[in-house]
Amino acid sequence: MYQFKRFKFDPTLEKLSCDAYTHTLRPKVAKLLQYFLDNPEQLLSREQILSELWQHSQYRDSALTQSIQELRKTLGDDAQQPEFIKTVPQKGYMWVAPVKATITPSIKSAPQRKWLSIAITIALSVSVIGSAIWYTNIHTPTVAEHVNTQALPSIFIAPVENLTGQGQLDWWSFALQQQLKQAASPYFSIVDEVSVADISLSDVMQNIAEVGFSAKLTQQQQRYVLHYQINRRGQSLQQGQLVSEDLQTPIDELVSQLVMQLSGHTEAVSTEKISANVQSRQSYLGGLHALSYQGVGAAIPYFKAALVHDIDNRAARLELANALWKTGMWQVSREHFEAINNVDATSYLAIRYHLYLGRYWLNMGEYDRVTPLLERTIAMARALNHQRLLAQGYQLQADLAWLQLRWQAHSKAMHSAKVLLGAGSLSHSESQRAFYLANPPQAGVEQSTELDMIENLAVVQKAIRYYQQQQQNAPLMLSYFALGQNYLAPLAAREQALKQALTMADSQNNLYVKNNILLYMAFYYIQLHDGDGALRALAQLKAEDTPRIGLQVKAQFLTAMATMDRGLQDAMPSEGALNNALTHFKQLLGRTDIDKVTQASAQLMNAWLLIKQQAYAQAKPLLERAGSTFEQLQLTDSLSYVRYTQMYIQVSQGQYQDAIAMLAAKPVQKLEALYGSFALTRLGQHQAAAKQLQAAKQQFASQWQQQDDDFFERVVATESLQSLHLELLPPPYSVYCQSEWRLE
Repeated sequence: MYQFKRFKFDPTLEKLSCDAYTHTLRPKVAKLLQYFLDNPEQLLSREQILSELWQHSQYRDSALTQSIQELRKTLGDDAQQPEFIKTVPQKGYMWVAPVKATITPSIKSAPQRKWLSIAITIALSVSVIGSAIWYTNIHTPTVAEHVNTQALPSIFIAPVENLTGQGQLDWWSFALQQQLKQAASPYFSIVDEVSVADISLSDVMQNIAEVGFSAKLTQQQQRYVLHYQINRRGQSLQQGQLVSEDLQTPIDELVSQLVMQLSGHTEAVSTEKISANVQSRQSYLGGLHALSYQGVGAAIPYFKAALVHDIDNRAARLELANALWKTGMWQVSREHFEAINNVDATSYLAIRYHLYLGRYWLNMGEYDRVTPLLERTIAMARALNHQRLLAQGYQLQADLAWLQLRWQAHSKAMHSAKVLLGAGSLSHSESQRAFYLANPPQAGVEQSTELDMIENLAVVQKAIRYYQQQQQNAPLMLSYFALGQNYLAPLAAREQALKQALTMADSQNNLYVKNNILLYMAFYYIQLHDGDGALRALAQLKAEDTPRIGLQVKAQFLTAMATMDRGLQDAMPSEGALNNALTHFKQLLGRTDIDKVTQASAQLMNAWLLIKQQAYAQAKPLLERAGSTFEQLQLTDSLSYVRYTQMYIQVSQGQYQDAIAMLAAKPVQKLEALYGSFALTRLGQHQAAAKQLQAAKQQFASQWQQQDDDFFERVVATESLQSLHLELLPPPYSVYCQSEWRLE
């Protein structure tokens, strides 16, 4: 028996007690808890835990993540402020609460016990709901013990298969699945579909989910029949049928019955009441289906039709408002938001209202309006225990913190979203963080543990396969966009993905995403020193009905950057080309509404142009101002770009000691090492210079080029300093992003 804080844990019975309540853990969760309790205050790596508890499972990593989340929920533990299980980024986990063990059996000797599942209170018999008739071949038992609502069992709700041959009924199948997820969320932890896209249902049940729901819609004797089955780990399969004449029964009524069967809860279970009008309800559900399968352009007419049939259909008006601004109609969107009333009471619709409106104001740059909406979103999502909406609230919180340059708050919110949903649902958001300059790279100190581009690449590729199979074009578009932004993917694959995303955004009339893709494509081409390609992308930007400052500033900055690239790439650029680029930056820096990061980045690039003209005196104050901003905002990579640019000016003017004084013990960027080695050589310290270059070659192996080896050999072989010229060094503007980019 173990005691820790307010809990007692019996590993033999796999029971966790707190006050008067007792909860029976799943066997793996019980073993995980015992392993932690046997090793308190010790850093346990994921591989160490997997080797101990999941030696032979094919999906062991996913199973561990799921079990950690489940154990935290059972204990009421907060991953951000852990009372029991502390996450050590990139290393593993640590149990931090004091433990008293009266009996401490070995984790391996604990007996295997069958999971004691939650019994169902409803004896299912034939019942009539509107025009529908329910059948089941399983009689379910009664609840055996109190259920700790913080410990949510996991459930996988598979896409409903439409086998009627009528494509227009895909919307009904989709709506049933989505509303069932929503209604089940207070009682279950929903397993994300994309995360298990390549795994069979039986394997999902065995290794990941405790409950599984799957269904098929068929047509028999002029009637529609929904064949469903419920898989509970360790129990007999439960099957049932819904027979309906016309599928006119409100889906929320059907969902209520299914959730009661799934969860065993006898209290009222329902989703949002959409509308009493059949046509309005059908149009709304058709719009939800169109949002995923065809995009916002196709969904808007459905939501408008829903309002024609029922002007008071608030759910349809909310989705319409959220779709309109994505097509560039910001003013009309706002009018619909303002027309929605009575959203103060906690409900699913109220959560979405505050979430959608918060996202609206975020993209309009009205950050002060976002905060109160965000607080309401998170509070209501917690009250209803809706994981997905809570995770979206954290995601909005992370985006707001990002734009306000609050790196620690951003990282904390992203981590909270990941704990709830996993990396799969955040792949697009994470990819955007790699957008250098218009958005600084990688958050905060620019090496955030929440941004793992290797993990991101695998997740995005899996998502693309899944959405292609499901023919859901809206999330497929975002997945292509995310792949295009992942700098670890091959260039050809990235460019193709960006073009596919752009084509899909255009066909879906999603102007918001289209403009974002074009901005990133401009940045992408600039990194490849294709300023003309960048300008062609920027020329395709479309005006929205309400000018947005953020969009204008990004477009102006990238235009200036592309113009700079065209001038700098010429071996002998004309003064006119360089002055044209300088004019663009001057206009940008003259704006009063420019954000700090873009301003500092523009100052840095303005200095590069002046260095090309050897106007060092004019470049120095720009670099000092940019460096001060980057240091204040803790943008260490960007600060290093300023530093090596200043070093280049010093070696150009023969100030070698000053350049060496700026050289860090371990350079952050390759150019720092090259310029420092040049200065050491000019001062006759050949051995120190060679040592510096040898270390740099290992440190920056992925960026090392033939010209760097040529310089290395010249330094080592130099007997006369006359053969070592500044022209051997790449200038500071030779690359715009000293990153992990693969520039094949």
